[in-house]
Amino acid sequence: MDGIYLPPPALAACVRSALLTGLPGGAYVLPAALHPLLLVILEGGIAVRRAGVERPLPLVSVCGGTRGVREARAEPGTRILTVPLMPGGLCALFGVPGRAVMEEAVDPAVLLDGAGRGALARFVDSRRPPATCGGAVSRVWELLCDIRRGIDPGSALCVPPALLTLPADELAERFGVGLRQFERRFLESYGQPLRSYRQQLRCSRMLAALSGGDPAEGWAAVAAREGYADQAHLCRDVRRFTGHTPRELQAGIARLDPAFWPYRIDPATLARHFGPSGF
Repeated sequence: MDGIYLPPPALAACVRSALLTGLPGGAYVLPAALHPLLLVILEGGIAVRRAGVERPLPLVSVCGGTRGVREARAEPGTRILTVPLMPGGLCALFGVPGRAVMEEAVDPAVLLDGAGRGALARFVDSRRPPATCGGAVSRVWELLCDIRRGIDPGSALCVPPALLTLPADELAERFGVGLRQFERRFLESYGQPLRSYRQQLRCSRMLAALSGGDPAEGWAAVAAREGYADQAHLCRDVRRFTGHTPRELQAGIARLDPAFWPYRIDPATLARHFGPSGF
């Protein structure tokens, strides 16, 4: 059945749990994404609009993190598998840092060596509606094991989520490097500077905790609790990273608007999929 699937031990240092889900047909807006991920279209198709032009995604894409929203459209009956990639996992699997794919959806064939491209081509050529959901996930795990470059995931900078609130100079000291070097390595691994990553992380965690609904204590109280200057500051961030105001999010979810499907993912599932950082 659709849901969360743990990676095999061989991939546990590179990826988080996979999410297999069906999408409602039609247009929707994807929130900004902190995480690069592997997107596999099992059935149907997805097109993403950029600069006023709709472009279909390949059946397998490496999608970088984004600082803003993306407009997309799914064919009716589309089913996808998404696999968030660790900062070190992106390098271990595809040989590139987070900065290389930031804001992009890349055909992994352009990132792989000859053997990797061959494994990817065999996977795509054999695509068919799977007999079981577990079978579809197993095929993706096999693909990732086949294409893995053998690079040590630990060679990339990966800051434990619990430490991301620490001052940059303290983080640099913990990693045994100078401040400038730490900032360069963070940008290379995460695709954006630490300061902007923290801004997006704050909003992402808040939305994941609230599940997109209207908080009982009110948005002003949430703004104060989460460290925003005021409610207007919170609203600007929510609109920047989701394309909607808090009130629009609440209304879209309440009326079961298909375009708001990302915000109706069960919070426990979302946490297992992305970890403690949310979207």
